[in-house]
Amino acid sequence: MPQNIVNISHMKNMRVRVFQHMLRTRGWKYRAFLRYLRIFKYIAFAPVRGAFLESYYVLMRYLDDVVDGDVPLPEGYRDESDYILAKIAFSKNPIDPKDEADYLMLYCFQLAERFGENFDEETEDILNSLLFDARRKGRLIVFPKEELIHHFHKLDIKGTIRATLKIFKDDPEKFKILEPLGLACRYQYDLEDFEADIAAGYVNISKEECDALGISQEDLQNTSSPKIKKWFLQRAEQGLMLLEEHHHRLPEGNFSMLARATFPMVYEMPARKLFQKIKSDHS
Repeated sequence: MPQNIVNISHMKNMRVRVFQHMLRTRGWKYRAFLRYLRIFKYIAFAPVRGAFLESYYVLMRYLDDVVDGDVPLPEGYRDESDYILAKIAFSKNPIDPKDEADYLMLYCFQLAERFGENFDEETEDILNSLLFDARRKGRLIVFPKEELIHHFHKLDIKGTIRATLKIFKDDPEKFKILEPLGLACRYQYDLEDFEADIAAGYVNISKEECDALGISQEDLQNTSSPKIKKWFLQRAEQGLMLLEEHHHRLPEGNFSMLARATFPMVYEMPARKLFQKIKSDHS
């Protein structure tokens, strides 16, 4: 019992701090999603699943912020890669937690057990995607399209969407039907975070796209570059096409009412709004 009390205390303290940091630094980006997390447990009449969704999101958001440099690297680690490798190791053998992230991960796993689910595979996919980012940080490496897609697929589709479907009591294998939506959301993040990503040394434009548009290293550092603006427009147009494909494929899944209500509000609407704004600004 004392151990459980310590776990919950660490979890609550960390969750509050991460929430406050997210709202203080990027409230425009996260406020709507955080609000949704807070009401999910009530509208779904599922307080345990809601607590898991909230805590799991905060955990992964915190780890991502460590990798990106938005929060300081905890003491005792050589670099961000070393830190994420430690979290991967802990996720596979969650005993003897060392820090608040470990306590929060353990708490998430305990909550999942309470509603009969296991998130080991999804956690491994998301953490390995973060490891990819940690290893390329600050290097401005231009990767082939296939490698970027593989990385984004593990994070935004296979990891995140599978986990969401499990929380909604839906078949996680239906994530394949939602691939267009997951990829559209990735395009949204690429566009929203372009300047911050470049500043951190991440390039989410593929080698093939750079070659086709003649994008140089100098262009990457200049959002006013006509070549970068053209890439923005192309990505927005591709994103809108992916959202249309999502609508065509959605009936195949026979998703729950809660899932069908969540997809447009949490994922589709923010992406569509950004894509349409980019198209409007271009014209």
